Amino acid sequence: MKADSSAYSLTEHEWPALAAGTINLADAHARHSLSSDSVRRVSEVTQNLLADNGPDYFEAETWFRDALTRHTGQQYPVRSSYLTYSASIALDVIAKHLRSVRGPIGMLTPTFDSVPALFARSGLDLLPVPEDRILPDCDTGFLDSLGLGALVVIAPNNPTGATLTPDQSSALLEWAARHDVLLVLDASFRMFDPGLKLDLVEMANDMGADVTTVDDTGKTIPLHDTKVGVLTATRALARDLGSICTDVLLNVSELNIRMLAALLEDDGPQGEAARARTVAAANQTRLEQRFGLTLDLPDDHAFQRSVAWLHLGPDRDAVIDACRARLVQVLPGDRFYWDRDRGDTENPGSQCIRVPLLRDKDLFSRGLDALGSALRSVETPGETV
Repeated sequence: MKADSSAYSLTEHEWPALAAGTINLADAHARHSLSSDSVRRVSEVTQNLLADNGPDYFEAETWFRDALTRHTGQQYPVRSSYLTYSASIALDVIAKHLRSVRGPIGMLTPTFDSVPALFARSGLDLLPVPEDRILPDCDTGFLDSLGLGALVVIAPNNPTGATLTPDQSSALLEWAARHDVLLVLDASFRMFDPGLKLDLVEMANDMGADVTTVDDTGKTIPLHDTKVGVLTATRALARDLGSICTDVLLNVSELNIRMLAALLEDDGPQGEAARARTVAAANQTRLEQRFGLTLDLPDDHAFQRSVAWLHLGPDRDAVIDACRARLVQVLPGDRFYWDRDRGDTENPGSQCIRVPLLRDKDLFSRGLDALGSALRSVETPGETV
């Protein structure tokens, strides 16, 4: 049966990949193994918390916030940053706040389809903004013409990996302050980008811009979907966003934040964030060698993408079906949220799949073998976009 990729959201494509025996080349979360030292630290944290009759939740939060700062360069004050169970929850909170904003909401494209869905379900008027109008250079004249009330930027971007340099960040913040546009920066992948190790919210406070940022440990730290999304806001926004957060939840599990704090505490070359970059780089090389590809990289090679795009040609859906028959789940590229006003004759991702790189070597190699077999079965060569 031919795969009808238009019938499902990306999350619905990801769900079957969680089944036992399936090779998950679908979602971009970190799913490689922890180091043995990290396993030991998580075990100690779990045992200590379960044996302690008087745990201190606020001490655990402070530990987590400080540990995350080591990797992002951003401070997470208690009065203006809020811990949630995922980036999606943080974005949903922001979407609820944006209902009070006048003007359309600019949404960077392409991006993961669940991001605009969260905003649309809150009744917001979305206006797609092509990525190349913001990254690598911000076209402020174009942005001015849109009359936006808010702008949502995902950087590093999923699925393209486009980055936001410190200078670009500053220019975007200055534009937002000058035009009174609320800027939403989803930086969930920033631990792969040393250039974004800076305090975006404090920069915005200094400029008088209204800004919220989102961080998410699940894109980097492989703890079986145990993750924390952190929403941080500039001073003028903090109270209202905090009120919405408390309507959603009381607190994030202390066990979750203690385990993640222990894994984030080591910001050196043996730490889990550094290991994730190493795993992604090694699998990127395996992908290139397996299919004879050269994947484009940003100018700053210090940034490490955690996903790759493969162009499979007009038989893309047949390849997806052949992968599924081999118990490999992949994501179709056309389900991402694209700019529909490009004038292209077809969706830019219609012949593509996206492949996550944060997988253990053996599983990733088996996935590539199965993908190669699927390609041969429909006689379609693969190449990068």
